[in-house]
Amino acid sequence: MLHSTLGRFRLLLWLQGLSYVLLLFVAFPLRESGIMPQAVTWFGNIYGFLFLMYLLFMVSLYTTQKWRLRRPIALFFISFIPLGNFIYDLLVFRKLDRSQSNKA
Repeated sequence: MLHSTLGRFRLLLWLQGLSYVLLLFVAFPLRESGIMPQAVTWFGNIYGFLFLMYLLFMVSLYTTQKWRLRRPIALFFISFIPLGNFIYDLLVFRKLDRSQSNKA
């Protein structure tokens, strides 16, 4: 998975999606229940860093892989849907991996 640029992007896609899910479903309930009010700050910082890396990597792939404009736009909006990154990876990138491995 980490042998190609697309593989590294997929790993970042999963990490960013996981950080978003943890922020929404772990950190916010911990803050609202009063158990750990600083959880949103911690998870939010991690999510923010990963989201910026995700955007930069996506723009880099857009230019180097010669993607159509609709893929980065879809990836941007899907990143705001909980579990959207995982579903997109399973439906699109795995299919792309299979087609590239069949060509080789």
